[in-house]
Amino acid sequence: MSATALALVAVSACGGSTSSSASSSSGGGAKAFKLVLPWYADPEGGGFFAAKSEGLYRTKNLDVTLQSGGPQVSATQLVAAGRAQVGFTDAAGLIQAREQGIPIVAIGALYQDNPVGVMVHADTGITSFAGMGGKTWVVQTGQLGPAWVKKKTGISFTTQAYQGSIANFLKKDSLVQQGWPTNEAYTAEKAGVKVNFIPFSTSGFNPYNDVFFTSESYLKSHRKELTDFLAASMQGWKDYMGDVSVAKTANADLLKANNQQTSQSVWYAWDKQRKYVTADEGKQQLGAMTGARWTTFIDQMKQLGQLKSTPKASDLYDSSLLPTVAAPASLPAAPAGSY
Repeated sequence: MSATALALVAVSACGGSTSSSASSSSGGGAKAFKLVLPWYADPEGGGFFAAKSEGLYRTKNLDVTLQSGGPQVSATQLVAAGRAQVGFTDAAGLIQAREQGIPIVAIGALYQDNPVGVMVHADTGITSFAGMGGKTWVVQTGQLGPAWVKKKTGISFTTQAYQGSIANFLKKDSLVQQGWPTNEAYTAEKAGVKVNFIPFSTSGFNPYNDVFFTSESYLKSHRKELTDFLAASMQGWKDYMGDVSVAKTANADLLKANNQQTSQSVWYAWDKQRKYVTADEGKQQLGAMTGARWTTFIDQMKQLGQLKSTPKASDLYDSSLLPTVAAPASLPAAPAGSY
């Protein structure tokens, strides 16, 4: 997960454990491979835990370590330095890293529909950005979604910096709160506040999120390892989203790896995030990326004055190693009483 997304999940994911409880050796001379998770161990990385618990990495002769991410972990630096093979950011984070001369390249994108957005108290009756003009938006500094909404819709609003707590939002129905439908929305619901959640993607601003990347040098020299990793990981994600028995095992592992979450919050996130993973091209190919989507986002960053130069979309990503693993044919309901 990139810096853009870090503050958005602090409410429900602060203080997870290290990766030692989430990784094990497959033995037999398996090749060591480290993945830096998008955040602390939670459903945002659930498919990777599923791939591990199912033994999918082991069948590819990979000894995969799942290292916790978080605000003190720079996946970009770890991957660029060769201390990890794959990490996560968002589309903006990847472009900004390359502008700084950090040679990383996207090899897949988990969320086909970017889940980041804002929520309002449901009893306000607001269901679109048009109704949020004139209000105060609590957003992360540097988040591009609000800037695009303002440019696209012409509405005006003031902003406050999001510090990781939605306490003020819970008390004031006049606030518009940035967040994720898997985290802030859950926190509000548990506090008894019904919300309407509107992703920034509904305004046409839909950059890839949870983009998994590697270094250019590793991509050139270890294509087989990356191909095998992606094959196992995408199958793990399919199983995690579409097979409740697999999800039960993976979610139990998540809870062991990060005791700062609850079974209820894990199942809620498992359920709510799946439509964002399986949207658009994700229906036919989990993790898919297209040049058109990257080009659109580059143009939007230019319109927002965020680029020093104009990168070529083809330089940002390589989707040639992704397997063709389709989304589950159906998404089963969460177990009764799970949240």
